[in-house]
Amino acid sequence: MIAIVYNNVGSAGKIEGFVEIVLGFMPEALIVISHPYGSGAQTGVPAASKRIFKSGGKLLVTSSLKEGIELINPFKVYVFEPKDRGATEELNPEEIIEDMEKGNVMLVFGGESPGTPLREQELAHKVVWVGTPENIGAQAALAIALYEIKKKLR
Repeated sequence: MIAIVYNNVGSAGKIEGFVEIVLGFMPEALIVISHPYGSGAQTGVPAASKRIFKSGGKLLVTSSLKEGIELINPFKVYVFEPKDRGATEELNPEEIIEDMEKGNVMLVFGGESPGTPLREQELAHKVVWVGTPENIGAQAALAIALYEIKKKLR
């Protein structure tokens, strides 16, 4: 199983956009929204829940990334960040596919600037960038990562 996490997000629109990207590329994935706050929690999570339910998808909402990791117990956790925010290497889609064959894999995208806090990056097995080592935003990174993984799965 693959779990795709939107971590630390306060925007309803960002949550809804994130969900659409996941459902477009990997409708079978478990979508996790960890630490939503503000309008993201008040209106974004209910809208996402309704959209995911209608599509037959799966949603988990947690109060923290750590809680999501404890519940899912993934074989590997990948955090996506730009190089200047802690990424040490570029995404290797083949490695993620190999890890998916061994157990649950979690892909984590930070929702708000400055992204996933360093203390939460320490929970990951790897902190990677995708497409470019520069900051392109969570939704762009998500779309590129899922495209690259899907391309290798064919």
